[in-house]
Amino acid sequence: MDEILEGRYAGILADVDPSFLNHEVAKERKLSTPFLVNGPRDADARRIMVIGREFGGRGWYVKNAGDNPRAYVSKALIQHQTFFDKCMAQKESDKGVTFFNFMRALAKKVGSGGLIYSNLLCFDSVGKAPNKSKYFAQIKDLSKRLLDAQLEHFKPDVIIFANGMSTVGVRREFFPISGERKVCVSRRHWQETGISKDQLWEFELLDKYLCYRIQHPATIRGRSDAEVARRQLLEVLGETSPAVQLLLAASAGAGGAAIAARK
Repeated sequence: MDEILEGRYAGILADVDPSFLNHEVAKERKLSTPFLVNGPRDADARRIMVIGREFGGRGWYVKNAGDNPRAYVSKALIQHQTFFDKCMAQKESDKGVTFFNFMRALAKKVGSGGLIYSNLLCFDSVGKAPNKSKYFAQIKDLSKRLLDAQLEHFKPDVIIFANGMSTVGVRREFFPISGERKVCVSRRHWQETGISKDQLWEFELLDKYLCYRIQHPATIRGRSDAEVARRQLLEVLGETSPAVQLLLAASAGAGGAAIAARK
């Protein structure tokens, strides 16, 4: 395990009400315990961090860790890696285009060694976003602190926001796209190729992270607009390095869509 990462997480959780680490209390509140994210398996690989909507499993409970943040972190990171590896090893579902179908497609295109599986919010509520929980303010605060720690620690080459519409307000609160606190710039889209900007959008975050925003990849087959957008993103990531994409976006400005159309 990464001792520096464990220390970062433990320091953050030390400031949290310890009851949030208790899986029995979490069940009573219809919440999971905090979701903690492992880094890529290959430290030298191109790091692509995918930030989803909530957990890939129904109810994320780290059991019997007590109220010791260090013990909780250790168990949570093992659980995250085990769950992620299991999902990545599965075959594509015939029922629809799920989050992990997208992750497996991404692994085929760019390799799996540098993939980082994260979530916008670090709690779920019985498999769904916890927006209606009375603890939502605390959930948002902890989620943002954990996300900031992940970005600083992992230093991803690419970030894909795939949290969908149910938490779009939270994403914009965490990372404003307008106003004095705006941290998202150099946006471009693929409208000239027939892809709605609501389906695929490129931007820089904090002047250093190349990002893409897509809809949450749980769309039922037949939603061709979402599928086309995902395929376009996979092609972009497979054909062009992050450094080149960042340079193109910065130099293209408002004409970025024209560059995208030529790809």
